[in-house]
Amino acid sequence: MRQRLLGSGLLLAVLVGSVGCAAPRILGRATLVDENGGPGAAAPGVTLNFINLQGKIEDSIATVQTDAKGEYRSAELPPGKYTVEAVFPGYVIGSTTVVLQKHGAKKAPFALKKIREAKGRSVKESQDDNIPNPGEVKIKPPL
Repeated sequence: MRQRLLGSGLLLAVLVGSVGCAAPRILGRATLVDENGGPGAAAPGVTLNFINLQGKIEDSIATVQTDAKGEYRSAELPPGKYTVEAVFPGYVIGSTTVVLQKHGAKKAPFALKKIREAKGRSVKESQDDNIPNPGEVKIKPPL
């Protein structure tokens, strides 16, 4: 009987260890929205940086990329306070702060907004504002 109890205790310990508390991670989904904040589309290939604000600088940055659905999941991270940055070319960098405890995962979703492109100035506008075009710069010779 004693051996049977020890066996069930061992089985229980294995089950608790495998099902127990999740490792500390940061996870979420990134979407891309237009300049006006329209509906977001899944964003594959977004780079996410996890910066530990309480760790040594050389050990404080981890990076992952989103999958085809725009979802990401960090590697197991030590507990602490993190800045999470989402970076994608042509979009405003997203940033949030997350505090990780010893167990469990925290969600940090991102909706990255497209950078509004600046409109160029016409030649007429440049002349009106007295801004020379590169080919029109007149240099006077020294006297």
